[in-house]
Amino acid sequence: MTLPDVPGADSGARQDNWLFFALKLVAAVMIFAMAILTFLDVVGRYVFAAPIQGTFEIVGLLLGVVTFSALPLVTYSRTHITVDLFDSFIRGRFRWIQQFCVLIGSAIVVAFFTERLFSAGLDEAAANYVTEDLGLSRAPLLYGLSGLSAITTILLLMMIWQMATGKLKVKQPDQLPADPKPTDKSAP
Repeated sequence: MTLPDVPGADSGARQDNWLFFALKLVAAVMIFAMAILTFLDVVGRYVFAAPIQGTFEIVGLLLGVVTFSALPLVTYSRTHITVDLFDSFIRGRFRWIQQFCVLIGSAIVVAFFTERLFSAGLDEAAANYVTEDLGLSRAPLLYGLSGLSAITTILLLMMIWQMATGKLKVKQPDQLPADPKPTDKSAP
């Protein structure tokens, strides 16, 4: 699949700089670690009757890293899940207004997540909060998730500026390929 065939990969949405490469690498390594850890836990549990302690806890923490490291990638490429109930009715200048307002709303919400994650990290560090099974501090993880969320906020602000100055084009609704006429091969 070439880059132009990827949904949302219109001009300007290429993710070939070092930051995007690093985020993709982090997400890939964390997914691989979750898969290996789960595999080893299952083998340990059913073959040796000795599961790995804290697997559920570690996989949950890794899942947060995967989610928040993928958020800037999905946001910048504009390939997030959308509900397009009204896309057939919104055209022209109204589509630009809709997408501009969605970018502004998204930036506000993600900035709020950034602040809440950082604040939760401060609270957990001050209270010396640790996880139940392994006794790990979640504060560093929350700071990291806050940083990844801040990257997404900055990208959204850049996209708002690009859209306001006409450098970011309006994303057209995804078109499904036309269904070919079904053929009945059982008929003579």
